[in-house]
Amino acid sequence: MDNNTIDDIDKAILSKLKDTKEQKIVVGPMVKHLVSTGWALDQIMFGREEWLVPKTPSEQTKREQGRKYAGFPVDITVFDDPNHLGDWRHVLFLIECKQPTIEAGLSQLESYFVGEPHARLGVWANNPDSAAPAAFVYRRKNGSMQVLRKSVHSIPRPGEVIQPDAHRMTLNDLIPPSADVFQKTISDILDKVVIEDPNVTRREEQLDQICNILLLKLESDKQAKANPDEPVFFQPMESPNRTAKAIRERYTRFVQLYPDTFTTEQDKTLKFSDDTLASCVDLLCGLRIIDLGLSTVSLAFQVLRSEALKQNEGQYFTPHAVIEAGVRLMQIQWDDIIIDPACGTGGFLVECLTELKRRYSNITPTELSRWAQTHIHGIEKDAIGLKLTKAIMQIAGDGSAHCARGDSVRIHKWSTDFPHLAGSFNNGRFTVVITNPPFGENLKVSANDSRLSRLEIAKDGNKHYQDLEIGLLFLQRAYDLLDVGGRVGIVLPETYFFSPTYKFVQEWMKSRFKPKVVLNVPMEAFQGFCRAKTNFYVFEKIKVEENKE
Repeated sequence: MDNNTIDDIDKAILSKLKDTKEQKIVVGPMVKHLVSTGWALDQIMFGREEWLVPKTPSEQTKREQGRKYAGFPVDITVFDDPNHLGDWRHVLFLIECKQPTIEAGLSQLESYFVGEPHARLGVWANNPDSAAPAAFVYRRKNGSMQVLRKSVHSIPRPGEVIQPDAHRMTLNDLIPPSADVFQKTISDILDKVVIEDPNVTRREEQLDQICNILLLKLESDKQAKANPDEPVFFQPMESPNRTAKAIRERYTRFVQLYPDTFTTEQDKTLKFSDDTLASCVDLLCGLRIIDLGLSTVSLAFQVLRSEALKQNEGQYFTPHAVIEAGVRLMQIQWDDIIIDPACGTGGFLVECLTELKRRYSNITPTELSRWAQTHIHGIEKDAIGLKLTKAIMQIAGDGSAHCARGDSVRIHKWSTDFPHLAGSFNNGRFTVVITNPPFGENLKVSANDSRLSRLEIAKDGNKHYQDLEIGLLFLQRAYDLLDVGGRVGIVLPETYFFSPTYKFVQEWMKSRFKPKVVLNVPMEAFQGFCRAKTNFYVFEKIKVEENKE
C-alpha cells in the first residue's frame, strides 16, 4: 500500500472507533493489523457498529427470524466477504479485547460460541503487537472446542484454513527437490492439465499456462527469500476456489512487473479452471525452486522444453555440451554486452552467466545479479521459450535480465507489434551475439520482409531481394547488433559456408566478418531434430557497413 492508502485506512478506522482508551490503543490498531494482512475494512465490524452475539438460545431464534434480539457486543468480528457484512451465517471469527486476562477472555469466547454456530474461531488479545500472546478457541468439525496459546501474528489471513492444526507456510518450510522429484512434479502437472482441465485443451496453450504458474511460483520463492518470516503467497487456501482467486490476484500484479514478457492479453490471464490451479499449487507449494542448481532445473524443464519444441518446427534444443563449449570459445569478459536474438529457453544466456561466475570467482551473488541485469539480453518469438528463459534466469540468480518477446529478424514490425524492443536492442550496442537460430530450407523469410527490414544478405547479386532461409538472416542481424570488434558465435549448417549454392553468403561476409573459430558439432548432437551437419562458428565484426536500399 502507498502512504496515501495507509492514511485513508487510518482515517476510516478512527472514524468508526468509540471514544475510549481501549478502542484507540487496542481495537483500532488490531483492525489495522487485520487490514495489513489482507482483510478488507468493509468485511470487519467494530467500534460504534459492534456485532452482537445472542445472549440466549431464544435470542438466537429471534435473530434467525430477522427480529430484534439482545446480544453481547464483540470488539471485532470478521465476515467471509464484504457483501456478507452483518449476516450471522457468514461470521468467520471473533476477536475479544475487553477482558483483562487470558482466562477471562477464554471464558467470554466460549460463551460467544454458543450464540455463533457459524464462527470457526475466537481470539482473545489485549495487545495489537504481532508478537503479543493471544488465546485461540477453535470450533472443531464435531462441534467441540480446542484452545491453543499463540500470538497475534497467527490470526488467520484471507483464505487461510481456519483449523487448529493449520500451518502457515514460510521459506523454511520449503524443500529443494532433487532433479527426479522436480521432473516428476512437472510431468504430474502436465498430465493433470491434459486429463482434467476443461478450459485449456491446445497443447501449446497448456504449456504456456504452466510456464505462467512456474514463473509465479518463482516470484513467491524470491519474495520469501527477502522476507523469510512472512508466509509465502503460493500456498493452498481453505478451498480450491479461494486458492485460485488468490493466485489469480497475485498473477495480475505479477504481469505488471514484466511487461516485456507478458505482451499479449492471452499472456496476462491464467486460464486454467479453479480446480486445476489449486492442484498446481498443491503440487508445487512445498518445493523451494529458487535455490535449485541450474543442472537440476535444466533437467526438469526438459519435460516442458521437449513438448514446446514439438510445437515449433525448426527450433532445436541445443545440447548443453554444445552450449558450454560455445560459450567458452567466446571468452566472456566483464564489460561484454551479450544478446541471444533467438534465445529459445535461455541455454546460452544462462551459460554466459555461469561462465562469468567461473572467470570471476570472487563475485558476490548481488554483483552477479546486477551484472546480468545490464549485460545479458535476449529476444524470443515463442512465448513458452521466453518464459522458460525467465524462469531459469531467476534460478541462476537474476529475475530481471532483459529478455523480451519479439521477432529479431522482421525489425520493420517492431514499431507496431513489439514497441517494447525499441531502445534496449539497438544496432551496434552489443559486443557478443551468441545463438542457435532456427534454420532449414523450408524456413524462409519473404523477399518483401527482408527488403522492409533492410536485410541485404537476402539480395540476389546485390540487386533484388529474394526469399531466404531465416538462419542466414539471423547472421545479418548478428552483424547489425554488434559493435565493431564484437564477435558472434552461431550454430548454422555447414553448407552455408562451403557449398557453391551459397557463394553469395561467402561474398557478403568478406567485408563484414573475420572468421575466428569453427567448432565441429557432431550430427548426433541434433539427432531427432535436424539431419543437417552443423558447426558452431565464431566471427568478429570488422567494419560498419552502411545500410543500402
